[in-house]
Amino acid sequence: MLKELNRGKWSRPTDKSAVYLEIAPGDKWGIRVTLIEDYAKVEAVDGPHAAWYQAPERYCSIIRPPRFWERLRGVTLESKIMSAVQEKRRVAQEENARLRGELE
Repeated sequence: MLKELNRGKWSRPTDKSAVYLEIAPGDKWGIRVTLIEDYAKVEAVDGPHAAWYQAPERYCSIIRPPRFWERLRGVTLESKIMSAVQEKRRVAQEENARLRGELE
């Protein structure tokens, strides 16, 4: 599992997947990372049981293993996942701020 994802909770719903959920206390929005065999799904979610179906790229990203040219540049699946996690954390922060009325 990814060592940088340590602020939330990991679970294993099936033998072939792992789910990480991170929602700060007092916030409605957080992130969910689902590791499935050879790819990952990184989402900004509005609660622990929220589900997206064909969500916009702003809220959900499918991360595939690096292609040949990416591997030559030193890109790893973990680095791609962590980049998407940072982006979705920003989205969750924006949505939480909007709910609190800080953004208009």
